[in-house]
Amino acid sequence: MVKFDMGAAWDDTLQLLKSHTALVGTIAGVFLFLPTLAVAWFGPVPIEPPAGADINQVMEGFRESFRQMIPGQIAIALCTLIGTAAILRLWLSRTGTSVGEALTFGFMLFPTMLAIQILCGFAIGFGFILLIIPGLYLLGRLALVAPAVADRSLYNPFEAIRTSWDLTRENGWAIFFFLFLVGLVIVIAALIVGGVVSVIAGSGPGLGRILGGFVEAAFGAAGSLVSIAVSAAAYRQLTLRTSSDVFQ
Repeated sequence: MVKFDMGAAWDDTLQLLKSHTALVGTIAGVFLFLPTLAVAWFGPVPIEPPAGADINQVMEGFRESFRQMIPGQIAIALCTLIGTAAILRLWLSRTGTSVGEALTFGFMLFPTMLAIQILCGFAIGFGFILLIIPGLYLLGRLALVAPAVADRSLYNPFEAIRTSWDLTRENGWAIFFFLFLVGLVIVIAALIVGGVVSVIAGSGPGLGRILGGFVEAAFGAAGSLVSIAVSAAAYRQLTLRTSSDVFQ
């Protein structure tokens, strides 16, 4: 059984991020950055509780804000699925792939990616209900589903999930901690930059919302792109191949 090496995976992640930069940047800009920016600029504004509001009023405002955000977040998630499949296809393809071919692949695999997202979401959510730890473990075991779909053109979501489960055997926790550490760095950086922008431009309508939305979209796209590269690097490392069937 191949043991997961975080250092090697990070080196490969950087290599992936440097490859096909123009093509990947085009797809990431359209499917990862612009949808988030559109929602941030034109979507509903979070409801601020009135001065002196009690806990019930605060919670009611939170629930209403969350309800208003759902359509926009669904749209972002659906665009991200297409962009993820297309970017992974570019990175994992053994032959030259154009943006058009990658996007065609992403649209064709969209139903499969959506089914996988729902199935994995239910599984991980149920794992979190069972005292959180099983959910964290499942995050690691299911991290390679999307790369498996992109590499092997798997249209059966259950086969894709089984492939990730087989590849991550005895490496689930290592992959989870790798994803967690990378994600933590991105979140901290986003909070710092977002806080600075909020102090300089404010958080109200006008310039504050424009700059805040741009920062949110930029870090959202960058975070998604790094997460995709991390999963692809882990997949490349744990996929056993012959000398005539390797990633270049």
